[in-house]
Amino acid sequence: MSELELPVARAALLLVELQNDIVHESKIGAKGVGGVLAAPVERRGLLSKVAALSAAARAAGVPVGYINYARKADFPRPQTRLHRLAGAVPTLIEGTWGAETHATVAPAAQDFVFTRCVGVDGSYGTQLYPVLRQLRRDALVICGVSTSLAVEGLVRGSVNRGFSCFVVEDCCAGFPDAWHEFSIANTLPLLATVTSSAAVLAGLAQAHA
Repeated sequence: MSELELPVARAALLLVELQNDIVHESKIGAKGVGGVLAAPVERRGLLSKVAALSAAARAAGVPVGYINYARKADFPRPQTRLHRLAGAVPTLIEGTWGAETHATVAPAAQDFVFTRCVGVDGSYGTQLYPVLRQLRRDALVICGVSTSLAVEGLVRGSVNRGFSCFVVEDCCAGFPDAWHEFSIANTLPLLATVTSSAAVLAGLAQAHA
């Protein structure tokens, strides 16, 4: 993963669902999605790595986009096991602290925030793709949670629309760890370039030099 051919002039950095209810350290051990995802996020040092990557992207003129989810408290949800499990504890309610991006990786003024209230991943329900096409950015560097659901889903949706994807393994997390590892080792390499934050930072630095 050390050498990476990153088309920086065509790249955009996308951060998937790094919201308080899911990744904040205070959620570790709590019931619900946050209770299981916050632990690997902290263990992997994910937020500090994403913060460094975001700063480097902005310095290199690479747009940064946030792929978020927020809903009304009484908004109907699909009748899937995933939604039943996630809905056991109210999470990502519009206008609450829990739906905000973690302060460590908070958006800057020039960043784009794409928030949806429907869909399992950010490939559906936002203006993500029209904005990327307007910016002429077709190489997507993707970080966030969870690897086998929202991240993998975004990769699939993006490839379906003709985008190239770069998944930053050490800036992603999932639960259980085995699902993250399986996705990184088997599914994602079929659709994307799986890389590291160090390799992306090196590519951004070289382009900015």
